[in-house]
Amino acid sequence: MSRLEAAATVRGVFSSRLDSFLEQLREGETPNSGRFCAYCYNPLPPGFERCDHCGQEVARRPTLASVPVAVIEMHRRKQRRESLIVNSFAYLGLGLGVAIFIGLVSLEYFYVHGLWLLLIAIGVLIAGSWALARIVGGVIGDELGFRYANRRLAEDWASYVARRETGR
Repeated sequence: MSRLEAAATVRGVFSSRLDSFLEQLREGETPNSGRFCAYCYNPLPPGFERCDHCGQEVARRPTLASVPVAVIEMHRRKQRRESLIVNSFAYLGLGLGVAIFIGLVSLEYFYVHGLWLLLIAIGVLIAGSWALARIVGGVIGDELGFRYANRRLAEDWASYVARRETGR
């Protein structure tokens, strides 16, 4: 990972305002128009003469009226990557709950006969699968998905900026 990519990962490639704007754009709550930094596409409030995210001066790089489609696509890919990992881990947690249920039912069927073990197995299937899906997907998967998606976004951003700045 280059120094530019590492720095972007630490501070966040997109500003919180741009992230919020892109989310609203995806939901259809806002049009793709406004006043945006020409370097990082951070939405700039009226009167800002310097981007508060990347530090570029508006006089040096005039603002843009809309966010480029490539940047919108990067944001969409980031969300899709994160969602894929979170959902995969949630299904893993659900699968663990089902595996524990099957183990308990097998134990009850082959070794320990009793209604109490079957009731515990059903409780594990219902509550345990739900809890494991939330813990494995919502905690572990969320953290890993966030890190992975942001690392890939930083890589996408670095190559996009390199192409944009060289004119290729």
